[in-house]
Amino acid sequence: MSKGELALTDRVSRAGYFGWPMLVGIAWLACAVIALDLTQGADGIAAVWPSSGIFVAALLLMGPRDRVVTAAWVAVASMISNMWSGSSFLATTGYTVANLLEGYLVFALMGGKTGNSVTLERPLSTLRFAAAAIVGGCASALMAGLLSLNLSYAFLSSWASTVSLGMLIVTPVILFVANDPQDRRNLLSFRSAWTVTVVAILSIAAFGQADIPLLFLPVMAMALATTTMGLSGAAVALTVIAIIGSVLTAFNAGPVTLFFPSTEQQVLFFQVYLVALIASSMPLAILLAQREKGLAEVAETARLLEIAEHAAKVGHFRFCPQDSSARWSREALRICGFDEDAEPRFEDWLALHVSEDRGRVRAFILEASTHALPFAFESRIETPTGEIVHLDCRGEAEADEDGRVVELFGTILDVTERAETMQHLEIARAKAEREAAEVRMLAATDPLTGMPNRRCILANLAEAMDRSDLAGDPLTVAMVDIDYFKSVNDRFGHGVGDRVIKQIADILSEAAIDADTVGRIGGEEFLFVFPGRRAADLAVRCEAIRHRLSQQDWGQPLQVTLSIGLAELQPGWDDRDLLRAADEALYAAKHAGRDRHAVHAA
Repeated sequence: MSKGELALTDRVSRAGYFGWPMLVGIAWLACAVIALDLTQGADGIAAVWPSSGIFVAALLLMGPRDRVVTAAWVAVASMISNMWSGSSFLATTGYTVANLLEGYLVFALMGGKTGNSVTLERPLSTLRFAAAAIVGGCASALMAGLLSLNLSYAFLSSWASTVSLGMLIVTPVILFVANDPQDRRNLLSFRSAWTVTVVAILSIAAFGQADIPLLFLPVMAMALATTTMGLSGAAVALTVIAIIGSVLTAFNAGPVTLFFPSTEQQVLFFQVYLVALIASSMPLAILLAQREKGLAEVAETARLLEIAEHAAKVGHFRFCPQDSSARWSREALRICGFDEDAEPRFEDWLALHVSEDRGRVRAFILEASTHALPFAFESRIETPTGEIVHLDCRGEAEADEDGRVVELFGTILDVTERAETMQHLEIARAKAEREAAEVRMLAATDPLTGMPNRRCILANLAEAMDRSDLAGDPLTVAMVDIDYFKSVNDRFGHGVGDRVIKQIADILSEAAIDADTVGRIGGEEFLFVFPGRRAADLAVRCEAIRHRLSQQDWGQPLQVTLSIGLAELQPGWDDRDLLRAADEALYAAKHAGRDRHAVHAA
């Protein structure tokens, strides 16, 4: 329900006894008096009874309480108008009951809904209302005839036709104006004013003279009003034609009185004429209303789509391979840096791509255009402002019955932020991997010498022992210790001591061959692991290490020597047994005078 409809309903609900209900009663009385005075039919029944249309519209628009009050005002107006026309009290009472019955019956047949829920723009709703008006008119005629003791065919048919026409002509006008703010604006526009003026002039020309038969002019007027103003225009035009035709016919002007001398015949002809106008104009009016509604829905859908595309940074395009023409949504143009009123061809869009991506994109489009295949790719374009935009393009090929591609439909998604985020994530990942490698290296490396630390060399020893156990190969370790290293630090300082340790670490690392590993296990001690080697075969290696060390120039009156303890893995030993044996051999070398190697005797 629109704001205008809510406001109208609120005003009606607050009307009370002397607001809208009273105005409805006054309007009902005025229309009844005018109708009875201008066009008297058989038994005082008017040719068109607009009051019934006013009452039905009021019932459809008002709430339950106001409907009751309105019915009371209409009952009073009916009693006054019928008494004024000269009807007896019994007939007036019967007519009043019939007037109330017709309104409530049509209201019930329309589902007992308010006017905000009664949509006459739909064909089924219009047919339902027309049927309800006819049924209401017939029921009202029967009730009036029974209560007034007048069951003649002329009376019943005249009552039913006038009441039904009154509802069919007047009720739609009121509902359209009350429920649709656009209709109210249309009826108050300059276009509406000149349309009603033309309708009135054509109606006067048709009913104001009898020399030339111009009854087709109101038909033209209905078509004009329907085309320019839709359903509301058709209803207003029909009302204008009914008023002017009734007034002029009542004054014996026009072709109706010329060809039909009796009032009954004139009324019948005029009613049939109005029914014909309704039947001829309503289908066109309904179709136009549906077209306008459809166009409004399409426009609203397009607006919402544009909002959604802008929020999601996605546009769409259509490409015709035959002439390379393309149609772009506003968001697609914005993403690519084109002006909103530009009409770039597909080649213009391809030219925006960076040189590394242009050929690949062209190949995707060519394959989709040739084989009617879907396509999906990511690319980069450089906008006219020099900005690099990353695109995610996806689409489908539309082919004709012969399988020939007639159009490609695709979407363009701006994924620049995602690409930049992925780039940052890749940089962060590489940095994290580098830092993790550094941490792993630091965790496994002695910071002074750069060689494996205690944890790393002991892990290497454990792996070498596992391989030796599986393969049955020999394994020897060497515990290496710097002789009298404390005196080096005490005499020359820790700087020289650190230089000595690093130089010895380099000598030991250079001495490692094949699968040999060496590491610093703490202080001035080092551990050598010799997979596949026996202790007795390593004497030459140990002498070579000691000889290389003896040739070092320390730049100080300094002589550095090494003591080496060798131990070979024995069955049933674990790593602790092997290291203990190497340590015992080391101490044996030291007790023997240092600057030598010793082999543990298993």
